[in-house]
Amino acid sequence: MGVKAIPEGFHSITPYLGIQKAAEAIDFYKKAFNATEVMRLAMPDGGIGHAELRINGYPIMLGTPCDQGPLSNPDRSPSVGLHLYVEDVDSAFTQAIEAGGTVISEVKDQFYGDRTGTLKDPYGHLWFLATHKEDLSQEQIEQRAREIFQQQG
Repeated sequence: MGVKAIPEGFHSITPYLGIQKAAEAIDFYKKAFNATEVMRLAMPDGGIGHAELRINGYPIMLGTPCDQGPLSNPDRSPSVGLHLYVEDVDSAFTQAIEAGGTVISEVKDQFYGDRTGTLKDPYGHLWFLATHKEDLSQEQIEQRAREIFQQQG
């Protein structure tokens, strides 16, 4: 059996984002990650009280921050990082950058068995896009990490 690009078990957590320009963010996520909109609760002031999207069939929730809620909009320091496994990280990363994302780190093979790139969306959130390339044991990952640290240090 081959390595699965999206490992087992990466579907049980649902991120919830507070985004000041939530409606614009929904449009970005549709363009960048092929998100589908499940529902949107628009507020009288134009904000989004709650929205649910699906990316690759998995849920993500977001809304416009308000004084009554616990979420705030990340301005210069992202409060949430999202790890998104995809079938083809290179094309997904390019698509997200073309949609308006900013490169934080280019896509490259990682010691822990994933090919990963990091971008920031126009609303301040970090996205770690990845394709799983190798099934490794914890010991193999730790050994590779030690080798990297020895080379650097």
